[in-house]
Amino acid sequence: VLFRSKNEYVQSVLKLTYNNNILGISQDCASAVKSLNDMWGRGINDAGYELSRMYYHGVCVDINLDKSQKLLSSAAEDGYVPAQKLLGKSYWSKEIQGELYDKDIHKSAFWLLKSAKAGDAESAAMISAFYRKGISFEEDPEQSFYWADKAFNSKHGSGSGVYTSRLAEYYENDYGVDKNLVKAYVFYDLTGTSGIEGRDRVTKQMSDTPIQEAVKQSRAWQEEHNTFVLSYYGLEHQSDGSYR
Repeated sequence: VLFRSKNEYVQSVLKLTYNNNILGISQDCASAVKSLNDMWGRGINDAGYELSRMYYHGVCVDINLDKSQKLLSSAAEDGYVPAQKLLGKSYWSKEIQGELYDKDIHKSAFWLLKSAKAGDAESAAMISAFYRKGISFEEDPEQSFYWADKAFNSKHGSGSGVYTSRLAEYYENDYGVDKNLVKAYVFYDLTGTSGIEGRDRVTKQMSDTPIQEAVKQSRAWQEEHNTFVLSYYGLEHQSDGSYR
């Protein structure tokens, strides 16, 4: 039953655009809207979330902010993580679905914390930033580090990202965690080209043995996650912009 519902949902979403001829599915707004509404009536939150976005942006339906708001709030309250994250971001920024709500940093934090606890990396990274900047919460370095670390290791959207460089900075500057130059090197290294300056800076404070340990840890993570940065292959950024 679950597989059939997921298959029905995917086909309905594909019918919303003109770009799916390669899959043999052409646009059919009427069919997509009917199917998504039927699924929403059966309690499938993916459909309610999709309908909320459709009513907000006017995709295959007329823009209806009231319907969009009700659908998004209902899906979030039912525990649907993408809806919780979108709701949290909508309370924060007009660039998301902010026309639905007045800006409210406390409601933003409330919903982002829920989606962060459910394993969403982006939400955890935002909560980390809230604790770092004293937004909604009191500034708390340990909580900021905790949520940055959760973002890196979350179930959904984790791995090397903007929070990787944040972890590097925290380990370098003992912000919310004991200073650890090996860890700082590893996280700077995992950010790729954007972490070169930070990696070079901490390297100047390290001897050969901890540097080799840092390289080992970085490579081990890359191999485990099948994600490779240039340093894995021994390439270094040159002043002319090349890698050799």
